[in-house]
Order: sequence, then structure tokens, then C-alpha cells
Amino acid sequence: MIADLFFKVKDIMTVDFLKALPTESINSVMNKMIRAFKDEVIVMDENEHIVGLFTKYDLSKIKKLDVSFDEPIEKYIIKDVLVIGPDFSVKDARDLMIKKNIGRLPIVENGKVIGILTANNIRDTFYIKMNELFDFQNNIIDNIHEAICISDSKGNVIYWNKSAENLYNIKSEEIIGKDIADFFPNAMTLKVLKEKKPIENMQHEPVKGKSVILSAIPIFNSSNELIAVVTTDRDITEVVNLSKQLESEKEKVEFLEDAYKKEISKKYSFSNIYGKNKKIIDAIALAQRVSHTSASILITGESGTGKEVFAKAIHEASGRTGNFVAVNCSAIPEQLLESELFGYVEGAFTGAAKKGKMGKFELANNGTLFLDEIGDMPFEMQAKLLRVLQDGIIYRLGSEKGIPTNTRIIAATNKDLKKMMKENKFRDDLFYRLAVVQIELPPLRERKEDIKDLINLFINQMADEEDIKINSIDNSVYDVLENYNWEGNIRELKNVIQRMVILCNNGNITINCIPEYILNVGIQKVEVEENEYDLQKIVEKVEKETIIKILKLTNGNKQKAAKMLNIKRTTLYYKLNQYNLS
Repeated sequence: MIADLFFKVKDIMTVDFLKALPTESINSVMNKMIRAFKDEVIVMDENEHIVGLFTKYDLSKIKKLDVSFDEPIEKYIIKDVLVIGPDFSVKDARDLMIKKNIGRLPIVENGKVIGILTANNIRDTFYIKMNELFDFQNNIIDNIHEAICISDSKGNVIYWNKSAENLYNIKSEEIIGKDIADFFPNAMTLKVLKEKKPIENMQHEPVKGKSVILSAIPIFNSSNELIAVVTTDRDITEVVNLSKQLESEKEKVEFLEDAYKKEISKKYSFSNIYGKNKKIIDAIALAQRVSHTSASILITGESGTGKEVFAKAIHEASGRTGNFVAVNCSAIPEQLLESELFGYVEGAFTGAAKKGKMGKFELANNGTLFLDEIGDMPFEMQAKLLRVLQDGIIYRLGSEKGIPTNTRIIAATNKDLKKMMKENKFRDDLFYRLAVVQIELPPLRERKEDIKDLINLFINQMADEEDIKINSIDNSVYDVLENYNWEGNIRELKNVIQRMVILCNNGNITINCIPEYILNVGIQKVEVEENEYDLQKIVEKVEKETIIKILKLTNGNKQKAAKMLNIKRTTLYYKLNQYNLS
């Protein structure tokens, strides 16, 4: 029953959806829709990758235009299509459709469309699931220890659970439909109906010899009219036991909630790591294989390649119930690192907190401790870390009492640890303890085929975050950014894209949005790669660079610039247009 409350889109999606190629005519697609009684067609390329959507609404718009129905459908489709996976919850899908004001969502798995979710699917499923939910809720209420009574606006009882039967020895069939005052002349329900105010945690004696802690809550409709009163009663003698039980049940609920989140994260965490480069695909595959083990992992790669993203993905997929805790070994002073990792007791050193402090190992118990920049860990501290990895026991600073820990270690570095080992700057035994599995992440310059997809991903993310509508992206933007070295890797690319989205003109991203230090390098590489011996292109390059330089000197004064260049102003305008210089 609980699983039914969290059903997935794959349970209700339509699998017999219509397909069309972007080259098919409007007339052909329209006839398909009429014959199949469908409101939409999913437009795909020859490899069955989604290109866009075409709906009856789009068809109605076309009919108002002077357009030949023999034209290809490609220019009239919705190209910016949101898609979701088959394990997306229906609730989340519905919320997304409402937020984006869309009536349908294609369902994609492994790059292929396997179904479509429409508002009709959700509506048809709603009534069935609501009945199941009501039955589920009634079953819960019947098994709650509190006596629960619900009365309508006239004081007639409309619900009386089993605990109420046991507490007052009145069967539900005896009281439902009757006035509550016939059974309880001093019922708090009557007071709430009169005053329309809630009563909470009040000691009360509904009948002689029966003392309870009672709450009576008025229920109002959307028009602020009182429609019911809900009361909950419990014997005072059970209050202490109830407190303990509620605390236990609260922990169980939190545990189940946490387990549920981890189950969802387990299915989706690796999906936000993008790439078709072989090295990154191999790294993802290896990370997925070892995520469920207890093996220590060492992630290597340049700064900004996504080491912490990988570490979090591994933790989420591991099924471990504890927290993911990250520590940057280079950001914490040497004298504080030990207390940060292992914690300390009261009086351990001057300035120590009165009750002591829990260390990162304890915080990550049954979870994952991510040690970033492990190559910067002081040599003496390395020996203490090694001992914990060997024994599984930590000692807080100032204490001789060992604390067992079940913490999975994932370390990361952008340094050459093997070289440091030869220089006696990193312990051999610690390296082999940490690098049971080693995952190397390639720099972005070795992932040229991924740059365009990452650009589009970050543009969409930043546009949503900054609430900026992006209308177009010049192809030249991709050429320039793909030919830049990206010393800062993905982190640098993301920051540059954020700047471009914020500073773009009217939602149009052109090469003018690219920072100059990248633009100069990128354009030169593109032009050299096109033809380093093409005389015309060399001349154009010199002309372009000279015009840019003179315009900067004249602060954009085109008349002065033309004079300095010894050309007519009309010629300068022609050149500006020719080279797409604003």
C-alpha cells in the first residue's frame, strides 16, 4: 500500500505514442494524429532521439497562418522539450507540468523515448489512487492509540475510531449519526462549535471517572466556514509511555524518510554526471561498481574536474545510512585538523567547548567521509589517519576512550601522490590503504566531445536560476569554447557560462558574451585549425584585430576609427558587418 502512494510515471504512462520524422509534412503528421485519435506526436531523428513535440494546439496555430501543409513539420515543432525518466514520481511530474504550464512529458530511458505522460494519464489515475489513499488513512486512524472523534458542524458524530470504542465502551454503530451531546453532555466539541477556536492538550473528564488529555480542533473549508471538529483523547496514565513511543516512532519515520531519499538518490545520483568521453564513462562505470562496497576510494584529477561530485554520487549509490561529510585538508590549519577529524573532550585544550565536540569521523559514522586535497595532509597526521583506517577506532583529543566507527573513506587529490611518496612527503602505507580503488578523472581539454553538452546544460541551469530567457546561441560560441584549454576545467566552464547568461543581450548568446581572455585564444585556435595557410583568412584576421584595436582606442567613435584606418566610414561599416563586430 505504501508503495502505491509513491507510484512512478512508468506505471501510468502511454506507451503507444505517435512518432514522426522532422522531414515529414504537416499534412502527413495531421493525418496520423486524426487516425490515432492522438493530441500529440513525438518528433524523432533517424536514431530515435527526441527532436521535439507537435500538438493539436500547434496545428491550430499553423491553420491560422498562410502555410502550405506540404511543408516539413520541423520548423513548427516545440524543440525545447522537457523530458523525465520512468522512475520519476507522478507527484513530481504533475508539479513540474503545473510549474512549466505544459500538458505532456516524454519519458526517456537510455536516450530513447519509451512513453509519454499527459494530464489525462494523471487525471484517470487520480481517482483510483485517492480511494486507495482514503482506505490507507482510515486504516492508520483506526490503529492509532488515541481515541479520535469527528463531528460535523451540527455536532453529529461522523467518525469514531476503534480506540474511541475501547476507551469509552461505545461502538461506532451506536454513536455515528447521533448528537455528541447525547453521550457527552460536557463535550469540548460543543464548545469549539460555539467559539470556533481550538482547544489543545487540555485535561478533561468527558464521563465520570475517565480523565483524559484532550485536543479539539475546528476544521474550516476554503470559505472559512466551520465544517467539522476533530477531537483526540488519551488516558493521562499513558502520557509518559506515549512520549517515549512517539519519540521512537519519530525516529522510525525519519529513518524511513532518509532511506527513501537514499533510494531515490541511488537511482538518480549518477545521472547528473554528463559525458560521452570514454574516460569519463569508464570512471562512472567503475564508481558505480564499487559504490556498494566498503572499499576506500582515491579520486585523482585536476582541480575542477568534479571529484566531489563523484564522491557524493558514490555515497548516494552506496546505500549507507549515515551522512556524507566533506573535509578539505588544505583549508584547515595543521594544528586544528586532528580535532576537526576526531573531535575533542572538555578541557582538551585552551578554548575547547565545555561539552567537547564531535569530530567528522563520528558525524560520518555509517556514512562517507570525503577527504579532499588529501595530498596536503600533514605527514604526522597521515600516521593517525592510517591507524583509524586499520583499527576502525577513533580517540577524541584529550580522551583515552576509543569510539568505534564504521566510516567509508573517499579521498581526492590533484597532486601526484606517487611522486610525493618518493620524496617522503606522503606515506606509502596510507596511499595503499586509500587507493584500494583509484578513479582518475580526465581534464576537460581531453573531453572535447562533452563541452557542447556541458555548455547547453549549464546555460539551461543558469537561465532557470537567474530567471533569464535564452532565445538563441550562436554556433560560433561552441567553436570558441571548445578550442579553449580550460585550465580550471568544469568549474571554470560553469562560472564562464554563468557570466555569459547574466550579461547576454536580450537572451541572445553570441561570441561577444565570451570573456575576452577566452575569446582571443579560442578564435585564434579556430582560425588556425580552419586553415593556417589560407591567405584570405590571414588577411581577415589581421583586419578584424586591427579594427577592434582602433575602435578601443577611439572609444567606439567610428568616424575617428575610419580616419585612423585610412578608409571611408562606409567601408568601416561594411567591415563591421562582415566580421559581425558590434
